[in-house]
Amino acid sequence: MTLNLRRLDLNLLLVFDALMQEQNLSRAATRLHMSQPAVSNALARLRSQLDAPLFKRTARGMAPTAHAQALYGPVRQALDLLRTGLGAEGEFDPGGAHRFRLAMSDYGMAMLLPVLLERLHERAPRTVLEVQDDEAQTLLARLVTGELDLAIDYLYLDSPDLCYQPFLEEDLVVIGRAGHPAFEGGMSRERYQQSRHVLILPRANRGSPLEIVLGSAKIQRKVGLQVPHFLSIPPIVACTELLGTVPQRLAEHFAGVYSLQLAPLPLAMPPVQVSLIWHRQQDRNPGLRWLREQIVQMVDERL
Repeated sequence: MTLNLRRLDLNLLLVFDALMQEQNLSRAATRLHMSQPAVSNALARLRSQLDAPLFKRTARGMAPTAHAQALYGPVRQALDLLRTGLGAEGEFDPGGAHRFRLAMSDYGMAMLLPVLLERLHERAPRTVLEVQDDEAQTLLARLVTGELDLAIDYLYLDSPDLCYQPFLEEDLVVIGRAGHPAFEGGMSRERYQQSRHVLILPRANRGSPLEIVLGSAKIQRKVGLQVPHFLSIPPIVACTELLGTVPQRLAEHFAGVYSLQLAPLPLAMPPVQVSLIWHRQQDRNPGLRWLREQIVQMVDERL
């Protein structure tokens, strides 16, 4: 079927976009400042014009069909282009009601998110953050389709559609339980290599910056456990003979809680660089530009 664009109301695409993001009629209506019956009516009109089912009602809300999921990427990009072309560089009002979708690791949620929320409470009290996981396999797709506004990560995704802004450097340190013999007299490369370790699972089939450096130095760690998140490492090493290698800020934050010992990594390694990552179509979005500025300033002032 060939769609007659002259018959298509742009507002229907805005409704579709809101429903894809919220997957709930009531929340989509609130986002659009419309009544729920009006959203239902708009969805019925769009379904009729596209001659295809778009959502299925479930106990949890509105589940998009395969057709809707395939349609969402092009619609989202088209709406972003229109917003940019029609003056997206206008003023951003921090006092208004806004919603931003961020992806970050458990490290970011523990070390960055509390400080960011405090800052937003002071400067943009009606702003809501939706924080998603940093699943590497889907990160690029979520940024492209607009499911994510911004990612905070050390990964570099090879795509010309993404923009990067480094804003934080983090040294890695070794942690272990109080009294762990590997720390006596200082952590050496030999003790580090001979000990058993908690490792972070690879992301997107890539080794972490640490694994790359260890491989170059021909150092192999003895694997005692692999976990997906940094936050699980401090309590694990606190009650075992395992060592963990984690960001320094995270180690210092939990050292007192779990009575941990800390030591510098016993080999030369540059700090891990953490970046803000966003889609180039969002580069001129005034709200996201403001949010990026707040995050950078927050790190300069507080971390």
